[in-house]
Amino acid sequence: MIAVDWFLVALLAACAFLAGLFRRLSGFGGAMVMAPLLIGFFPLVYVIPIVMTIELLAGIWLAKNWKVEKEDRPRIYRLLIASTITLPFGIYIGEQIDPQHLKIIASIAVFWFSLFLLLQPHVRLTLGSTKDHLAGAGAGFLLGSCGFGGPIIALYLGASTLDYRHVRAILSLVVSGLALLGIIFAVLFNESLSWLPWLTVGLPAFMFGFVVASYIDRMGLMTESRLRRFSLYFLLINALVNGFISLLLLNDRITLPTLLNE
Repeated sequence: MIAVDWFLVALLAACAFLAGLFRRLSGFGGAMVMAPLLIGFFPLVYVIPIVMTIELLAGIWLAKNWKVEKEDRPRIYRLLIASTITLPFGIYIGEQIDPQHLKIIASIAVFWFSLFLLLQPHVRLTLGSTKDHLAGAGAGFLLGSCGFGGPIIALYLGASTLDYRHVRAILSLVVSGLALLGIIFAVLFNESLSWLPWLTVGLPAFMFGFVVASYIDRMGLMTESRLRRFSLYFLLINALVNGFISLLLLNDRITLPTLLNE
């Protein structure tokens, strides 16, 4: 009989609930909520497939409810194609350099860009094909080297002239595509499927967060401007948390677990 660690069950459920709440409201962020909190208690080979699978399934559900305009589909393709091309290069760099250094650099950049957009809300970016490719390439590189790519796309689209409810529909599809890439590469590098049972905890809790966020949305509590500020505050705080965890890992204040119930 396998002993159940109820602390890990509760931790995963709480993280997944918050992730579902943030993902439904902003269109991204599920992985950004779950990964930093889970990575100190679960092996990395568990965290990546659990988080990416939940993100992908959430994106499939949202795709049915959030309409993406026909003219936006080429932008989604450009972002994902560029990400696919640079992701292997990111993995290679991540193997040559301690990824915690890369995470700290990325977190500092995300923090300052988020802060700038919060302090200068009138600044808006005109989207274009070249910029799409650059944003997608940056997201793919960071996904491969650091384990997250969503913040780059979120900042890029969030700074645009598009309505944020329009932005989050595009963002959700792109994040789901990045999640699929993450799953593929995680499976290639890890043949074990012992992480699958944890989905029975994470997925229902994530969907419960969806339900709560849907209620908030229907009540009209989140206006377009509030949604935009909410996403920027979320990016800013998450960058601080990620950077802090990476600093602790670099200084051997905490260590990543390698075994779980084995």
